[in-house]
Amino acid sequence: MDVKEAIKSYAYGLGADLIGFGDIGRCRHAPPMMSPQGLFPGAKTVIVMGIHHPDACIELGGEEHPQKIGAYSVQYLMNSRLDELSYRLATRIEELGYGAIPICSSNIWRYNQYKDLKAVFAPDVSHIYMSVVAGLSDMGYNGLALTPEYGARNRFVTVITDMEIAPDPLIPPGTICDKCMLCRKHCPSLALSKELDGEKVLRIDDYEYRFANKNLWRCAWGEHFDLDLDLEIPEKVTEEVIVDNVKKYGVRSGEMGQCLKFCVPRAVRSFDKSYSKTPMRRYAIQWDETIESRAVTDKLINDCYKKDIEYVVVQSAASLKAQGIDIADMLPGAESAITLVRSVPTALGATRDEAARAAFCSATDYHIDSVGYDLTRDIEFYGFRSLMTIAASASHYDPMGLTPVNRQIGDKLFGAEAGKAWRFNTVFTRKKFAERPFAPPASASRACVPTAYRHGADLTGVLKDYAKSVGADLVGVASAARIVSIAAQLKPIYDGQISLKAVDKAHPFTEWNPQISEEPLKVLTAADYVPNAKSVLVIGLRYHEKVVEFATKPPAEAVGPYAFQSYVTRWQGGLMAAKIVQKLQQLGYQAVMTADLMGLGSAIASPRGYIEDQFCNRFAAVAAGLGTISRAGRVVTRDFGIRQRFIAIVTDAALTPDALQDATAELCKSCDDLCVKACPTAAISSDVVQFQCEGVTYAYNRIDNRRCDWSKRYALAGDSGFKFLGSKLDEVPEGDIDAEKLATALKKHDPIKKYRPVACEPCVLVCPYARAQK
Repeated sequence: MDVKEAIKSYAYGLGADLIGFGDIGRCRHAPPMMSPQGLFPGAKTVIVMGIHHPDACIELGGEEHPQKIGAYSVQYLMNSRLDELSYRLATRIEELGYGAIPICSSNIWRYNQYKDLKAVFAPDVSHIYMSVVAGLSDMGYNGLALTPEYGARNRFVTVITDMEIAPDPLIPPGTICDKCMLCRKHCPSLALSKELDGEKVLRIDDYEYRFANKNLWRCAWGEHFDLDLDLEIPEKVTEEVIVDNVKKYGVRSGEMGQCLKFCVPRAVRSFDKSYSKTPMRRYAIQWDETIESRAVTDKLINDCYKKDIEYVVVQSAASLKAQGIDIADMLPGAESAITLVRSVPTALGATRDEAARAAFCSATDYHIDSVGYDLTRDIEFYGFRSLMTIAASASHYDPMGLTPVNRQIGDKLFGAEAGKAWRFNTVFTRKKFAERPFAPPASASRACVPTAYRHGADLTGVLKDYAKSVGADLVGVASAARIVSIAAQLKPIYDGQISLKAVDKAHPFTEWNPQISEEPLKVLTAADYVPNAKSVLVIGLRYHEKVVEFATKPPAEAVGPYAFQSYVTRWQGGLMAAKIVQKLQQLGYQAVMTADLMGLGSAIASPRGYIEDQFCNRFAAVAAGLGTISRAGRVVTRDFGIRQRFIAIVTDAALTPDALQDATAELCKSCDDLCVKACPTAAISSDVVQFQCEGVTYAYNRIDNRRCDWSKRYALAGDSGFKFLGSKLDEVPEGDIDAEKLATALKKHDPIKKYRPVACEPCVLVCPYARAQK
């Protein structure tokens, strides 16, 4: 198999519906600050992957009102799936020996014109445009990318690489959009009929793709800023108008874009007004269930088990109706409800039970939703409309909550334990499935480690192999005793140290309203998670080399790819750790995951909310033999330098600890204190902290946590990265930082930009262990 086909196979295996390739020459007309070659000088290819919205989610979402999105909630899950595709494909390309920069799916924008870039709402690169470059789509009048298969019902993500891959043929302009103008007719903000400034032109090779040049502030009235679409929208919409209206009227909720809802290519367009006011997408397959093999449904269910779902419960519409549950309320004509279930570890009576449960449930909910999304599309492939919803997303600031039907199903299956002992979601479909009851074992069964069949298949080896199989780049094991020893040495230094935690009590798009609390640090050990802990398994996920190499550098001056790495490694690591916890449970052990075992880390600003920083789990990683400590207090590994983050799994299983690594970070001896000099808030002091682990001594410079948080957590200093998205705020603290000083600075953030802050950590970018320095 040649490399192009290998990459296609890998992408489809990750869940992509579409994948295309474009050569970098097709991007030569793009503005340098918004181009693949600007982000990654030396790039040769853009790889674009697409996933599609389940049709019923579009056809039934937003039916009553665009801001009652219903099943369109799947959109938020799709963003996360695209992020996963982007990150993991870039990792695979690095493993093949090439450079790659994965781009996030959404939510990192330059809202205003930045330097010479004459664009607003500008992403690092436009996935819509890149999908055209990669031969996947045509441009619609509405400015959306239209594919022959799904029309506008797809979203895309881009990976830029220096691997040279043959490009796919372009779709000529005008091939798919027939100018039916349903998008313009149904746009509630009139963004396709008011304040138009002629046409935009996308030039690729000899083609010109033309589409409406909208006022993006008008377009974003409800879709981005959540303003009530039933308000009278002014004749001219500007940033100032948006801010004034949010201040005056508050917000309603997110919008399901009607340009997407009503856009279906002529070749696959049909209508059933008794079902939806939206055009329906015709399916290529018309399936006859009366003669299908029983293996069809068996394989669909079995695939969920292969993806680590514990229980798959199938109930028919008739049996649910007998229980007083009408699944036609979710999907007219629905025949089956398929509920995907995972168990929640029981409370262990430990100090960190609540935090550990929250971390596990967050990762598990995404996992269940993700498998449900795959199942929905897999059933749809056979020609049966299917639908799912999600209850929460980091991309949506308000919890959406379970639908009444989902909640009814959960209450019937789990009773009072719904959401406590079990996590679940349900897929509704018009396809008939044989019923499968919920039948958990009366007592926990213990899986066996196959030592009789594979040499060296001890428990430690099985868990390490499993961690690698779910995507971990690094895996190490520490004994709980090592953690206890390190904690005892650090307690006199950190216990009682006060951090300032600021919460914004205001709505997004309004001025910061800080509520600040003083929180004392407390050094934790493995026993705070599992009382009889014996071992800590630590996994590491990489930051991609080219992302760090080109972060903030001209011509693009982009910080987005770095910010993406900060959050994608955290939640992908959490997803992997939750699966490892489940594996340990199946083997009969107690296990808990944590993003910050000792409680000595902090957070970094991110468009997905505050994300645990790279200092989290550094001591656990050292104790697990994964690396040593740099002067700036970051873990240095042989494989990635300081380009990784760690997640820890605490267990009562007795695992074999890994050998400790040598304590010397050689490059720190000759780098001339680059990290110290680069810190915009002078957070890295000259005080040295030392600790020992089994006779090996480690040392690093102590960091003032308030000054560090000022920079990376609250994005107040321009050089911490936010200036590269156009933030004008550049506050450098003088003297000691207290709550009043922090509150005053936070109120200076731009009311729109504050919602999606980023940080790039200058101390990382200047470190020779992160990227070569000139």
